Amino acid sequence: METEIRTHLKTLLPAPEDLQRMVAGTGPDGVHPNRGWVYDAELGFIHGPSIHSGNGVNGTNTFYDYEEDGARKIVIYADRPCRIHTYGDSFTHCDQVNDGETWQEYLAAHLQEPIRNYGVGGYSVYQAYRRICAVRDAGQQAEYIILNIFDDDHYRNLISWRCLRGSRSRSHNLETAPHLRVDVGAGTCVEHDHLIATPEDLNKLCDLDYVCSEFGDDPLLYLSLAKLNEGEQAAVYLAGGCERFGLAAPAGAIANIEAAADAVFTEAALYSTRHVVGLVEQFCAENGIKLMFVLSYGEGTIRSVLAGEDRFDREFVDWMKGRSHPVIDMCDAFKTEFDHSTFDLDVFMKRYYIDHHTPLGNAVTAWEMMDAVVDWLDPKPLSYQSGVGI
Repeated sequence: METEIRTHLKTLLPAPEDLQRMVAGTGPDGVHPNRGWVYDAELGFIHGPSIHSGNGVNGTNTFYDYEEDGARKIVIYADRPCRIHTYGDSFTHCDQVNDGETWQEYLAAHLQEPIRNYGVGGYSVYQAYRRICAVRDAGQQAEYIILNIFDDDHYRNLISWRCLRGSRSRSHNLETAPHLRVDVGAGTCVEHDHLIATPEDLNKLCDLDYVCSEFGDDPLLYLSLAKLNEGEQAAVYLAGGCERFGLAAPAGAIANIEAAADAVFTEAALYSTRHVVGLVEQFCAENGIKLMFVLSYGEGTIRSVLAGEDRFDREFVDWMKGRSHPVIDMCDAFKTEFDHSTFDLDVFMKRYYIDHHTPLGNAVTAWEMMDAVVDWLDPKPLSYQSGVGI
C-alpha cells in the first residue's frame, strides 16, 4: 500500500514553472498570469486582477479588479461608509460576471450603501472564516457579516491540497489551504494552518519525500485511491478513509465503491461545516457583529431539486434554520422562481446559470436577500428612511 500511495502522489507533483505562476505578480498589463490565483501564506490563495476570456454571458470576457484591501472592486457608492462585509467562495466573489454585476452591487444600489465583497473562488467555509479574521486583523471593521456557503464548500473544508481530490483547472489544482481534520465518531475537529508558509516553500510540492510525509495519511487520498482501484484493494483504501474520518463504511459499499466514498466524504464534510459555523458565530459574538448566512447551490443541485429529488444537505439546512441568525436559502428561492415560471427546466436554468450565476442569477440572489437584509440593518438604509429627500 505504501508503494502505491507513493506512486500515486508522484503523479500529482507539479512542474516548478506551474508554481511560479502563483507568485509571479501582476504583469505590466495589470493582469495576473495565473488567471488571478495568487499565493497567500495564511489563506492558501487570494485573487489578483485578471481577465477571463470567453467565460461570461454570450461568450464575453469577464473583468476582475480589487480594492487595496483585497475586496472586489466597489462600483456602487465606493465613497460612502461600509458596514456590510460578505465572505465565501466564487458564488460570493461572483465569478463569470464583471465587477458591477455581482449580487453585492445590485443589493448596494438598492440600499444606497456599499457592500464589500471578500469572496474568493474555490474557498471552503473554513477559509472564508479565516479570511473574516484576517480582514479584521488588517483593520477593516464590519458591523454586519454575510457568510455565503456554497454546496461544495463543505467538502473543501477537508482539503489540504486540491490535487488530492482532483480539479478541472490545472492552475487551480496546485493550491494548498488551511483545512480541518475531523473524526466524526469521536466528535473532534482540528484546525490546521496552511502548510506552505512562504513562497519558497511552494517548491516543497515538487519533492516527493515531502509530499509523502505531509499528505500520505490524508483521508481524501485514501478515498481517491479507493475510486481508482477495484475489488478488495478498493475496499482496503475505503476502509482507510473511513477510519481516518471516524466513520463506518456504508452498507453495501463493496458493490459501489465510488458512491460509498462520496457518502463518507459528504458526511465528514457536513460535520466540518457545523464546526465552522460555530467558529463564525463565536467570532461575531465576541466582536459585536451581526451575522447572516446565505446558502448557495450549483446548477446540478438546483436541477435535481427542481426535478423533485431531495437535497443532499437536508439535515444540515434544517440545523442551520434552527440557529439564531437569519438564513437565506437560495435552493428554496430558485424553486419558488421555477414554480412561478412558464419556462421548461433547461431554458430556466440557462437564464440564471453559466456554471456560476449569470448577472440575472445574481440579481435574483440580491432580491431574495433584500427584505431580510433591510430588517437586519439598524439604522435602516437610506432607501427605507422616512424624511429623506423632498
